[in-house]
Amino acid sequence: MNPWMKWILLATPLALTQCRSSAVAPIGTVTPDGNNNVMLAHGQGDVAYEGPTHTFSPRPHPPRHRSDAAPPNLAALPKMVSRIDQCYGPSGGAIASGGSSGGSIARPTKRPAPPKPKYKQVTYSGGGSAPPPSPSRVQTTPTAGTLGKGGGAAGRGSSSGFEAGMAAPSSPPPPPVTTSKSANSRAEAAADVRVVEKAEKKKDRGRGRDKAEEAPAASAPAPAEAQVARGDAEDESSVAYEPVPRDSDDSQYSDWGQATYLSNDDTMSLSSAQRVIFAIDKFLPVPLEHIRPHELLNYFSFETAEVAPTDDFSVLPEIAKDPKQDGIYNLALAIRGRPVDKQARRNGNLTFVVDRSGSMSDEGRMDYLKRGMRRMMGELKTGDLVNVVLFDHEVCVPVESFVVGRDKPEVLEKAIEKMKPRGSTDVHAGLTRGYELADRGYQPTYNNRVVLVTDALANTGNTDPRTMAMVAKYYDERKIRLSGVGVGTEFNDALLDKLTERGKGAYVFLGSEAEVDAVFGSRFISLLETTAMDVHFQLHLPPSLRMDVFYGEESSAVKEDVQAIHYFANTSQLFLSDVMARGKKLRPQDQIMLTIEYEDPESGQKMVEERAFSLGEIEREAYNIRKGRLLIAWADRLALMASRPQPIGTAPVAGAWIDADGWQQCEQGKADLRDMAQGMNDPEVTRVLSLWDKFCARYEQPRNPVRRTPASGPDAWPSAR
Repeated sequence: MNPWMKWILLATPLALTQCRSSAVAPIGTVTPDGNNNVMLAHGQGDVAYEGPTHTFSPRPHPPRHRSDAAPPNLAALPKMVSRIDQCYGPSGGAIASGGSSGGSIARPTKRPAPPKPKYKQVTYSGGGSAPPPSPSRVQTTPTAGTLGKGGGAAGRGSSSGFEAGMAAPSSPPPPPVTTSKSANSRAEAAADVRVVEKAEKKKDRGRGRDKAEEAPAASAPAPAEAQVARGDAEDESSVAYEPVPRDSDDSQYSDWGQATYLSNDDTMSLSSAQRVIFAIDKFLPVPLEHIRPHELLNYFSFETAEVAPTDDFSVLPEIAKDPKQDGIYNLALAIRGRPVDKQARRNGNLTFVVDRSGSMSDEGRMDYLKRGMRRMMGELKTGDLVNVVLFDHEVCVPVESFVVGRDKPEVLEKAIEKMKPRGSTDVHAGLTRGYELADRGYQPTYNNRVVLVTDALANTGNTDPRTMAMVAKYYDERKIRLSGVGVGTEFNDALLDKLTERGKGAYVFLGSEAEVDAVFGSRFISLLETTAMDVHFQLHLPPSLRMDVFYGEESSAVKEDVQAIHYFANTSQLFLSDVMARGKKLRPQDQIMLTIEYEDPESGQKMVEERAFSLGEIEREAYNIRKGRLLIAWADRLALMASRPQPIGTAPVAGAWIDADGWQQCEQGKADLRDMAQGMNDPEVTRVLSLWDKFCARYEQPRNPVRRTPASGPDAWPSAR
């Protein structure tokens, strides 16, 4: 060979190596990407990530000095109006009424049976449970638009005449109804419709995941997604998570170090957890759409950090390696709001909108309601202003502007005791009347709130949930909030969920006397008082981590895609997620940070609190993570059992469900949950295990249960060995 040619051939690899050294590193090294993040070489997913240490600098905030609410001027509050005789009649019987004056007494007439509801109901009893469609994969995708913002009234400002010291108008403006044919009006109406439609689409409850950047994600393989089992409810679904085998190549993901907005539950409600427990205790079918893992997490308690006197929130972080998924770590953030007691809470302008329709006579619903109202009277404080609105197919106001500490409590007690079921259900009329009263008696320094107590079986008047939700949204922008209390096994969960979502309030379910006493007793402040308004939580991750699965309700890199919540007093939330570690190893020197943006409920001032934590300091097999894993596993197994066809001829008693395979799956779940609970000395964990045992008790134990074992022998299929 020509010597010159040999020299060229030998020199070429060296020259090529020198030319590409600034852009492509040799195998096993790391290089910076376009964002100055250090990335692994392609195909080296198992190589430890060696980028620079990533830390955050939390913004300082001024101290939050809180004091007890100032005593109100009772003489300045509106004068009480009692219409008990007009609403109930001299003998206590139910009568018709109209308008704010209570109307005149109407002679009893025989009323036709109320028509069937126009919406879809989810019941606990009767009929079989249809299996869900085939499992599909779910991924949260950022979309344009702003949820729950804009439109309607501008709130309490000088334009609406509600400055401090100014008199409220004699009657509030009506909710917005677009009738003009102008382009602007049509655009506003279309925007309102899009807001509602977006809210409905986003109510895919369960474990979504955020897709950070639409374009890169469209060209890259999807990260390991969750298997889901869907119910057929109008706007609810449950998710049963099963890990999917992962590609070890980290370079397929473009969202390392992405900041993600998270919402554990946009209404901070306990309804689905309460209904699931109620159904288990009564041996009733558990609808798949009631199994919402994030509400189950919120229902039970976790360890939290004390809130500093200068803060409104505390954050207790923990991270631990997932025992079943390589390269995945469980991250738990226990968030607690500042504590508020009866003395410290703001006075309330409280309007109770009470369902007294005929369906409230079933299952002791009216008894629960009256028990709760009586219990509530002990939680009121001097200066609280109370309205009571009754609705069936008509509306009546037995008590208006009752002031605690000024007016005789016997008046309120009498109004509660005389409540009796009658007629059909016009939720829209009752809710609208309640909002009108709350708006007319609006107190600038008070917590102005409507509390709707109903089974929500709307069958009279305007039954469109979207219309009622728009009314709630309109008055929320006028700083009148909504809380919901549901009763009855046929309680329309979807309707009350929509209403409280738009009214930015919590809702609960009364399934037992213990729940009644808790909701209207020890947890009454949590039902009414908010310690922070329009709260957004944003989790910042270092380049060595990415969000893989969030076990909450909403997550997105786009703030407008995650609805802000009102944070209720004396509550806490566990934000549980799976994060993927780059190179499958956690870097203890890196930090994560949580940003909490919110509005002060008293001053309206915008506030921010931030907390940063080193991964090495929070890495431990902590109690919150273990309990969170157990509750998610419990929810997954409940969803699996709820997706099975319901046996024919079931009865609400132990041993009535004849399903040998179902019984065997329950037994396996029992063993798995007990293994996860070993060493956890927690009454709530014991309660969860007992609930699973009771759920499984509905199945009749087969006399000769089939134990499925791997096949063996020369004739067995290879895959069975």
